[in-house]
Amino acid sequence: MAHAGYNYSPITKSAEALITRFGEEFTFTRTTDGAYNPATGSVAQTTATYKKYACVFDYTDADRAGQTVLQGDRRMLAEGHSYEINDTVVIGSDIFKVINVDEIRPNGSDIVAANLQVRK
Repeated sequence: MAHAGYNYSPITKSAEALITRFGEEFTFTRTTDGAYNPATGSVAQTTATYKKYACVFDYTDADRAGQTVLQGDRRMLAEGHSYEINDTVVIGSDIFKVINVDEIRPNGSDIVAANLQVRK
C-alpha cells in the first residue's frame, strides 16, 4: 500500500535510469480516430509516434500456462508513460500490438514504469 505523501520521484528516476541503461529505445505508434465525415462515410485517423526505453523479455512456460499469454507474446518493462491498448511497437523487424498495460504507480498518480504485454 502506498504511503500518503511519500515522494516517489527518486524511485521513478532510478527506474528510468535502469531501464535506459539495460534496455533500448523503441518507437511506439498510436492511431486515434477523429470525427466521422458523412461526405466520405469514413472516419479520419491521426497517427502519432513516441519513443520510450524498455527491456524486452520472453514469457516463461508457466506464464503461458494460462490463456492470456500466447506463444510469441513478449513482455516489455517500459519507462513510465501513458501506454494504451492497441499502440504498436517495432521489436527487431516485427510489429507488435500492445494488448495489456499494467502500470506501476504506487501513489496512484505517478507512473514509475509499466509492464506491457505485446503480440504480433
